[in-house]
Amino acid sequence: MPAEAAPATQVAEPAQPPQPRPLSIPVSSLIVFAGSALILLALPFVAGSLRIAIAFAAGILAGAGLLAAVLLPHPRAFREASARADNEHARFLAAAENSLDDFYIFDGVPDPTGAIVDFRFSYINPNAERRLGVPRDSLYGRILTEVRPFMIRSGLIEQYREVVRTGIPYTCEVFIDDDMIQGTWLNVQVVRLGNGVAITSRDVTEHRRRSDHIHYLAHHDHLTGLANRTLLHQRLRQAVARAEEQGQTVAVFVLDIDNFKQINDSLGHADGDVLLATVGQRVLSSVRESDTVARLGGDEFVIVMSDFRSMDDVERCGQQIIRSAAQPVSVDGRDHRITVSVGVAIYPEAGLDAEDLLRSADAAMYSVKDSGRNSLRIFTESMIDSRRTLV
Repeated sequence: MPAEAAPATQVAEPAQPPQPRPLSIPVSSLIVFAGSALILLALPFVAGSLRIAIAFAAGILAGAGLLAAVLLPHPRAFREASARADNEHARFLAAAENSLDDFYIFDGVPDPTGAIVDFRFSYINPNAERRLGVPRDSLYGRILTEVRPFMIRSGLIEQYREVVRTGIPYTCEVFIDDDMIQGTWLNVQVVRLGNGVAITSRDVTEHRRRSDHIHYLAHHDHLTGLANRTLLHQRLRQAVARAEEQGQTVAVFVLDIDNFKQINDSLGHADGDVLLATVGQRVLSSVRESDTVARLGGDEFVIVMSDFRSMDDVERCGQQIIRSAAQPVSVDGRDHRITVSVGVAIYPEAGLDAEDLLRSADAAMYSVKDSGRNSLRIFTESMIDSRRTLV
């Protein structure tokens, strides 16, 4: 019986590698590319600002061609990208239009070298529009420094340029008082946006007022409104440091109302406070605006006089204080007469730091009290042992 034939072996043909899909570029895109190329070839034969304009147009044509080449073969992708862009723009606009802060976008205005020198209004949200007090449409496209000369005086325009140049955000608090915004503290935050800036600002006037008031209370006597101990020591240390650096002198006066305890007991504390406040204001009116007048507590006052011309000036000031304090003080319809004792210490002879100067002036003041009161005495070395510590 003949043997059965073996089944034929099928040999698989080798797999063909996938053929790359030919890039399909619309004819319209090729025409646009060709047009931009011809424009660029013509540039050497055109001069001046027209060359810049033509180059700009060529760039726009090339970009349009590239956009068409990429997106036109894929209309769905184009529609989706356009929808996403519209959605992002709508979200931004909703956030900006409803922000409680002022928000601006400024486009950069370049000089011939390309450096940004000014800005144009590009967008203003409703809160900023209310702040400026003019319709925002009337500002779009206008130059910032022409609308707000304050930007030059305050130096803010320079900060905006620096943000564009470096990309580093800028934050500050600035007091604005011009034709458009009156007497307002603004917290301003600036970030780069292309060749321009986006600015967010917030009214912090009330916050600054509260902060300034708290600072005032922390550094001033509640009864007289004069500097308190804390501010006195700050000012005196600053005066000594400046005098040491510049080779100047400082005079420190310590004055005390004579027999004040008896006066206060007879008047009562309320009327005694009126007398203290009156004396404080008289002392303040007897010195220069640059001098510091402080109340240490009780009936003790201190004056810091920096950079005086001669000892005659010091003595003249001290005598003026004594004469002014001696004028009748009207309290509750009755006139009262008081006297003061004044001691003076001079930097650097009577001390090299604030504490030593205060102790020396205090010792000179007590020397006056021991000698009959109602006078002025300047500290000498003989008074060293009588110095006490003023806390």
